[in-house]
Amino acid sequence: MEQLEPNTFFPVPASVVFARSMGQSGIATPLAGQVERWRGKTGADDVRRETAGITDTSVVGDSPYAALSRNGATIFPRVLFFVNETQNPAIIHAANTITVNPRRGSQDKAPWKDLNLNEITGQTIERNHLFSVHLGETVAPYVTLEPLQALLPVKTGELSIPASDNGAGGIRMGGLERRMRERWQTINGLWETNKAPVNRLNLLEQLDYLHKLSSQLEWQGNGEERRIRILYNQSGAPTAAKLDDDNALVDYTLYWTICKNEHESNYLLAIINSDKLSEAVAPLMPKGQFGARHLQKHLWKLPIPEYDPTIALHAEIAAAGAAAAQGAAVKLAELRAEWQERHEAWANGGRRGREPALTVTIARRELRKWLRASPEGAAVEQAVGRLLAGGVE
Repeated sequence: MEQLEPNTFFPVPASVVFARSMGQSGIATPLAGQVERWRGKTGADDVRRETAGITDTSVVGDSPYAALSRNGATIFPRVLFFVNETQNPAIIHAANTITVNPRRGSQDKAPWKDLNLNEITGQTIERNHLFSVHLGETVAPYVTLEPLQALLPVKTGELSIPASDNGAGGIRMGGLERRMRERWQTINGLWETNKAPVNRLNLLEQLDYLHKLSSQLEWQGNGEERRIRILYNQSGAPTAAKLDDDNALVDYTLYWTICKNEHESNYLLAIINSDKLSEAVAPLMPKGQFGARHLQKHLWKLPIPEYDPTIALHAEIAAAGAAAAQGAAVKLAELRAEWQERHEAWANGGRRGREPALTVTIARRELRKWLRASPEGAAVEQAVGRLLAGGVE
């Protein structure tokens, strides 16, 4: 009944499964066949009942990129790690340090959003514990926005976290700079005091959950063939960009996929950012009240083969992706200039209303609008459409 309009009956898609135990020796069989689908106006006499095939979403890893895509690190609670640089009132500043405040975000949840963070406000910390981090809010089609900054219990350039079972929050204190040691002890206390009672993880186990942080540090020091990363969002409309900074980290709201070269990265960018892929993957994604969400690895259930430069269609998609990426970069520069002018006019005009800013929502909307109206976007859609339809030429 998902397609009844208006769907006030039950707007979140659901199903009921009736089953019986087959015992330990029973052989499970997948659902197959057809279901009845209702279309039309709720309560109307002409609601259509039609049969529809069941979409099989059980197959995982049709594409080789499923094994090459990894979820980012669980840098959470964010208020304990992400920071904004602030003015240091001291006349003499310690070398290689930065003064920071915790970064509060609109997505922060209780108890962290209301937590008293005076102990880590206006702190001066060694700069070599500061990392650039990309999240869903810093990625738009084909381009990355400015990364956020996070203070982490590892030094930049080092390839492993100084872990210790006996250290505070799982960290060997000798592996941190003096100021960072003090900060870590403070945020570890905040974590232990405010985490959910059922959460038995120490702060490092939370931060490096499933080794999603340490795996990125290992990749940074690995001389493997695949040295280019693209990022794509975990939720929402499929959105991807290339990450040029090898030293930047990736948050859990994104997946990162490693590529052999620029051509392969442009090939994947074109596919993921296309409307054709968005339409094809929607039936495979979980749905909420507002439609399909949680992209995760569902896109790799589609027939997306590994890039092969000898296949003409692959090379065509890569070229179209490169042109779209170049055009998107130009469009983003224009947007930044436009919003800088708005900001300056606001600052010089009495500061009325909210300060204008180029948000990721605006950047994504304008870039998608440009793509749908541009020759570059049309070339991507035409080539990717042929690929997803099974084309190999």
